[in-house]
Amino acid sequence: IPYDKAFQLIIPHTEDSGFKSVLSDVRSRVLEGGSLAGAMEMHPQVFPKMYVSMVRSGENAGNLGIIMSRLADYYESQEQLRSKLKGALIYPTFMMVFGIAVVIFMVTSIVPKITSIFDDKEEALPLPTRILTGVSNFVVDHWFLLIIFIVGVFLAISSFLRTKRGIEWRDKMELKLPLISNLRIKIMVSRYCQTLGTLLKSGVDLKTSLEISKHVVVNKIFVEKLDQMIIDVNNKGIPLSVAMSRIDYFPEYVHHVVTIGEEAARVDELLEKVSTRMQEEVSSLLEGLTTLLQPALILVMGGAVGFIALAVLLPMLNMSQILQ
Repeated sequence: IPYDKAFQLIIPHTEDSGFKSVLSDVRSRVLEGGSLAGAMEMHPQVFPKMYVSMVRSGENAGNLGIIMSRLADYYESQEQLRSKLKGALIYPTFMMVFGIAVVIFMVTSIVPKITSIFDDKEEALPLPTRILTGVSNFVVDHWFLLIIFIVGVFLAISSFLRTKRGIEWRDKMELKLPLISNLRIKIMVSRYCQTLGTLLKSGVDLKTSLEISKHVVVNKIFVEKLDQMIIDVNNKGIPLSVAMSRIDYFPEYVHHVVTIGEEAARVDELLEKVSTRMQEEVSSLLEGLTTLLQPALILVMGGAVGFIALAVLLPMLNMSQILQ
């Protein structure tokens, strides 16, 4: 099917109006004699460098259909990984939001009604009850200040994380926090290896592939390591496996697999295998973290509700002992 007919089939079934206009522009440029890669390159917000480079390679080699199929597999794989990450966070997020809502309801509606009977005995109240009463009164009387404070803190943190210093701090924490760092590193390594393997398999040269692949890694500290690796490979002639071994973030088996790939001239294929294994490890880590997070949230919410119950029951028990 020629370009013109292919676009005529695709464009009417595209629901997104913005994307439809982009495809129409690409079609027009191709019909005017331009290359498909060149037309796509005019829309970098839609077609990333990796996409354009692979399309250009496919056009030059005459295997554009195969390249498009690989691109589809790549993006489907990336979408599956994102879906797993989102799915793993749904239940813990629901638990946390529901638990916070329950605590707020108890503190603002139930606790004031119960503790009002102890107003004339404030000095004799136990410490947990005095703390709960103070928190409840503050939330009820100054809820607007609390909202302003929370929004202000959120905006301040968001603004800080957009600054250069904030980005550096976030990237450091991302690579140092227990459990989280291991998950993030595996995700970034998986994306990098899959992108690099897909580019190499599509006929893009190693130098260009290394430059393009680093853009899928969002952590600047990791990117700086990759920049040094690119210099080692492109300028110093160091084998890719050796250059990778100098970066702590790549697991040891990645170096070994790439070494085997260099010996057998199958680096592209084995990098994709590495990515598949890393994605499996990410799935296992996500399941483990989710399993660990659920009881932790239950303990935290249970502790909060238990503290409220204790603060309410203690003065009642003291009163019953006095009456006896």
